[in-house]
Amino acid sequence: MGGYLLVTFAWSWSLWWTAAAFPGLPAELALPLFLTGGLGPLIGAVWVVRRRGRGYRRELVRRVGDPRRIPARWWLTLVGLAVGPAVLGAGFAGMAGADVRIPEYRVGPVVAVLVFALAAGVVEEPGWRGAAADAWQGRARPIWAALGIGGCWALWHLPLYFVEGTYQHGLGFGSLRFWLTNLVLVQLGVLYVWLTNGAGGSILIVVLAHAGFNAAGELVPRSTLGDLVAAGVLAVATAVVLAVTRGELAFAGADPAAGSPSGR
Repeated sequence: MGGYLLVTFAWSWSLWWTAAAFPGLPAELALPLFLTGGLGPLIGAVWVVRRRGRGYRRELVRRVGDPRRIPARWWLTLVGLAVGPAVLGAGFAGMAGADVRIPEYRVGPVVAVLVFALAAGVVEEPGWRGAAADAWQGRARPIWAALGIGGCWALWHLPLYFVEGTYQHGLGFGSLRFWLTNLVLVQLGVLYVWLTNGAGGSILIVVLAHAGFNAAGELVPRSTLGDLVAAGVLAVATAVVLAVTRGELAFAGADPAAGSPSGR
């Protein structure tokens, strides 16, 4: 676990803090730093996986790419978790008369949002909910592993609040939305580990959940009130999952042949 975090943070932060240190960089320089820095979790996962047995490596690839291992009920859970908070937040904010930001629904921008959201899930989740969760849940109770991963995931984004042009920079460091975003990441850290464990160790399910959540955040009308409601919905969902699973998050040990978690 320590090796994963070291490689992930060293890669991403060296590039992102470089971009932050030079505000006003032309886009042809800033964008490659931003995009390349985002590869940190995937590079960290490769670093960990190459040190594991061949059986674990093959199983990890199957967990990322095989939709057949996801039970039907978990597909429904995936959809609810991905779009439910944003939709409920927007609906409540609209009824309350809040100042809602309506996104631009043109084909080009919508496709770009969907592609970027899916890319983020593919790049991040084999690391955070794959290699990192496997290692951490083997050493600690799933609840502590999930909270630790969620906290590290939130911290990993920190430099982006100082990089001009990023979503995080638009929120503002130390703002209400800054704290809401970090709270949501920790909550999602718990829910995504539960989702992975419950779906038989599938990483694909959290790749899609991550992509859906990011896309909904861009395509569903937004407001501060809506974000507060969405964070509240996630807080309730997290509390219910912790209570029902008693902190075990559907974890059922590890497959001794592959070293990957198996759901029950």
